[in-house]
Amino acid sequence: MTNISFKHFKLHTITLLQISIAIFISLLFQFIIPFSWQPLDTFLYGIKQHGDPGTNITIFTISQWYFSISLTWFICRDNPYINNFLIYSIVPLGIIVVYELFFLYLYYDYIHIFPVIIAIYLIWKKRETLSQKYALYIIPINVSWLLLVYFLKLAYYNEILLIYVRNVLIYLVLWILLSFLFSSKKRDVKNE
Repeated sequence: MTNISFKHFKLHTITLLQISIAIFISLLFQFIIPFSWQPLDTFLYGIKQHGDPGTNITIFTISQWYFSISLTWFICRDNPYINNFLIYSIVPLGIIVVYELFFLYLYYDYIHIFPVIIAIYLIWKKRETLSQKYALYIIPINVSWLLLVYFLKLAYYNEILLIYVRNVLIYLVLWILLSFLFSSKKRDVKNE
């Protein structure tokens, strides 16, 4: 019994370490790394600076957090908390990557491409770490995050409201459908 709680504590400690490093990376992208390192924004709007009118506050974009956490994923590749968060990046970032590759011909957007590659890898090789039960937490957090940053004008607020809400609803439906890929009762019981 002690061994199980020690493993559980260790996983929480590793998760906190991964999140702390992701916070550091996101802070670097917000305050040190120039805004021009945001490939999609630079491609669409030209070179801008942090804080210019109409620019996203980088640290509030969900893309930045998916990217930062995907970098910390290498610390512990079997962390179910991190893996289950990252898997949902495949929906919004996957749509962006397809748009970039086939319509904008933008092939170097590492902010969006890297987390999608990690998510595909998780589905392919780390499926046993994924569970539908995490969707009950991750999906509401993601939807709330996207709506809050929009209405507080922290990110994405240049989008037309109806188009933005439509996109969030599309993400919601796709996230729910995605969660059913990991709904195996046998796996959920095994992971408990």
